[in-house]
Amino acid sequence: MPQIADYASSYFPMTWLGPKGYPENANAGRCYFTGVLGALRHVGEDDVLFADGISGDGFSFRWCPAWGAPAFNGGKGAFHEIWEYTPQILGFRSHWEEDHDGGFDEAFSRLTALIDRGIPVQVGLHYSLLLPHGALASPRLAFQHQTMKSSGFGHHVMVAGYDLERQVVTIWEPNDLREHARYECPIEVFRLAWEQSSQRNGDQYQAWAHHHPWGGQWSLHDGYGPFLMVWVEPGRDPQWDVVHAIQHSYRRNLKILCGDYPKPYMLFGNPWQIPHWETGAPGMDRFADAVLRGEVEDALSPTGERRPLFVAGNIPNHGVLGRRGAAGYLARVARELASRGLDERAVAAAAEAMTRSSELFRVLRYESDMQRAGALLKRIAQAELDALADMQTGHAQVRLLSTTPVLAPDAKVAPVAASAAAVPG
Repeated sequence: MPQIADYASSYFPMTWLGPKGYPENANAGRCYFTGVLGALRHVGEDDVLFADGISGDGFSFRWCPAWGAPAFNGGKGAFHEIWEYTPQILGFRSHWEEDHDGGFDEAFSRLTALIDRGIPVQVGLHYSLLLPHGALASPRLAFQHQTMKSSGFGHHVMVAGYDLERQVVTIWEPNDLREHARYECPIEVFRLAWEQSSQRNGDQYQAWAHHHPWGGQWSLHDGYGPFLMVWVEPGRDPQWDVVHAIQHSYRRNLKILCGDYPKPYMLFGNPWQIPHWETGAPGMDRFADAVLRGEVEDALSPTGERRPLFVAGNIPNHGVLGRRGAAGYLARVARELASRGLDERAVAAAAEAMTRSSELFRVLRYESDMQRAGALLKRIAQAELDALADMQTGHAQVRLLSTTPVLAPDAKVAPVAASAAAVPG
């Protein structure tokens, strides 16, 4: 029964608690990336928030009037670009596979071989099928299972063990508290969920209930799979350099925050016919103005009801968690600048601005009144515009990193606030 026992210490949670606490207000999101962060910690990247922020995911904003809902995640492009870019810029090799020619047998053989090597694997699947088994270990999943009885939704989890004699796999739920995140699932249930991750039914894609409504219809999941798996190979490139990683990712993150790198991957017929999008901090500010003008409505549910956009939509969780990573990344950049005697003040101020954004998103998560939500979002947008201005100012100092050596140990370095870099769990 191969088990990756030390994944328990590598596990990274994407959960924060709202006013009613755990489990009812155990808010979570960004499962598509949480497992990769845990995998990166497993192979030696201990600064998880730096790794999160280096992805660019937490600097992004996009909104399309055709959908009628904002998306505070998405980074520079589709999920697989984040999976590929982040480990690479941190000096590791990552892989993602799907739809194996040999079907489940080949995919499961690949999965178990990786676990035999001590490598945890992120998989995408039809999570509703796993909920009854997760509910046995997790009060949060039990609550979710009870309140979403007819649900169907895609999700990414980590597999860190299997037992062929008992016919189970060991699952780690990325959106939970550590003490409740591990459970076992029968292989046959796992197989069915893994196969159905593509949402394919016969000759067409089929929406699952509880996906965000889009014009009165349920939307589709990302459609990855079947048998989607993502993993990070151990062994960092010995030539890897944190300065190169920062200089490349800083410019990338700056362009994401200002809206130059939205690269939306939904709602277009082909790459030359993309609907109008609001992107970056300036786009968020324009979106907030549209909310305050009454031009944005709550999402129309297939049941005919209006679902509160910033409550039932659950989208601000991505803002809370993504901005926390952005702040942690900027705090690390500021420390690297300070360690070389460079002026870190602008970058440190950007970290504080993204921390304010994350904290305000916690309030927005529970605001159902559209006008009050618009006012909150306006404050969030201003914090991110402040972060953008500070990042632009600090870019000149970041450019000097590669030509400026670290100061001698006895040199005086001004302390940089590190509150944004605290890792939960």
